[in-house]
Amino acid sequence: MTTSQQRPAVAELCAVSKSYNTAGGHELKVLDNIDLAVHEGELLALLGQSGSGKSTILRCLTGLVEPSSGHTMAAGKQLYGVNRDASVVFQTFALYPWLTVEQNVAVGLMSHNPTREERDAAVDRAIELIGLGNYHSAYPRELSGGMRQRVGIARALVSKPKLLCLDEAFSALDVLTAENLRQELISLWRAPDSGLTSIFMVTHNIEEAVEMATRIVVVFPRPGRLGLVLDNPLPYPRDSKSPEFQRLVNIIHEAITTLSLPDLPPETHVPGEPISRGRKRMESIPLIPVGQILGLMSLLHDEPELNNIYDISDEIGKEFGETIATVKAAEILELVDTPKQEVYLTDLGRRFVAADRKGQRAIFAEQVYKLRIFHIILAVLGEAEEIEAERVLKDIGSALPYDNPEKTFETMIAWGRYAGLMDYNAKTGMVFVPKDEDDEDGAQG
Repeated sequence: MTTSQQRPAVAELCAVSKSYNTAGGHELKVLDNIDLAVHEGELLALLGQSGSGKSTILRCLTGLVEPSSGHTMAAGKQLYGVNRDASVVFQTFALYPWLTVEQNVAVGLMSHNPTREERDAAVDRAIELIGLGNYHSAYPRELSGGMRQRVGIARALVSKPKLLCLDEAFSALDVLTAENLRQELISLWRAPDSGLTSIFMVTHNIEEAVEMATRIVVVFPRPGRLGLVLDNPLPYPRDSKSPEFQRLVNIIHEAITTLSLPDLPPETHVPGEPISRGRKRMESIPLIPVGQILGLMSLLHDEPELNNIYDISDEIGKEFGETIATVKAAEILELVDTPKQEVYLTDLGRRFVAADRKGQRAIFAEQVYKLRIFHIILAVLGEAEEIEAERVLKDIGSALPYDNPEKTFETMIAWGRYAGLMDYNAKTGMVFVPKDEDDEDGAQG
């Protein structure tokens, strides 16, 4: 236990679960039994893939969202409503374009009802803290992205919160601006006279978490639950090229990769033979376009030495979680194998890359049909030729209760169109078996 973890918690989730109703009216559980505390003096980073529930955890901690079960504590008391001792900086700057920097920062005091003198003093202090001293009268349109985010941070700090929450606060900024702002925020948090004691940050960027945090928690998805918890004792300022820094990065990489791409022996299916019991297990469909899967296959074929998943992520310019999802999509189609943190074409994958467009679609169709959720829907279509989309959504919701049925449906239709197995008419709301014709644009979905 670190020194900060021995201090009182400024905010805490106790056995918190959260479910939402999707646009189609289906209940989706996004958090399951979360126990998490942010202590005085710590900078806690929450890592996870898109859709893992990171932002929902932040919203529960700050009282912006009420848990479906469990409860939130703030300063040792159960929280009802918004946590007035917490402030949030979001990814989008969310500034009022008709207000000046000074006026935008003052918005952070609206619920505190200060006197004019108190407000002016607090605004001036926050503006100076975050390095906006000469920009009191500037409007957002006159500022760069980095300066606008500084205004957002100053607005969050103006009320002197016990807990500053960052929800992907640096992801919309260019690399150099984000790095500069991260370093300034660390310096501000460490300064004894800044008044800032605790930070809770949500990020998908592993290096960012290791650079900033004293403790790192990895959220596993479907439904969101706490996985790896890692103390980070590295001294500040941290060197991203040091062996100790890279060791922590690799531990987190391996934990996320092992969860998403477990080392299971590939299973061979003989055409015409029944699909095995193991292959029939229900598998989530990664929400990845067909074109992205095809791009990965081409990359692995053209650059066979590029087989490390981290290097692939850098090469294609995608965040690590999205790269994992793309590899997972190819893996469940048995086009790649993923021993440890490496990715290789299978024999079927090599045949797929070597085939012409028609041959690729035939292989894709055969592999898609093996996926249990596709198998269920296509079996119904084989009897009825067309079914209501609502029926498909209900089947998805029942079979994959922790996946968003609407998003899964969209991906299934895109994959089904490319494979020539199923299509969807948005006007009639019907899913149907398409005519046997070569659709040149199928890979775009």
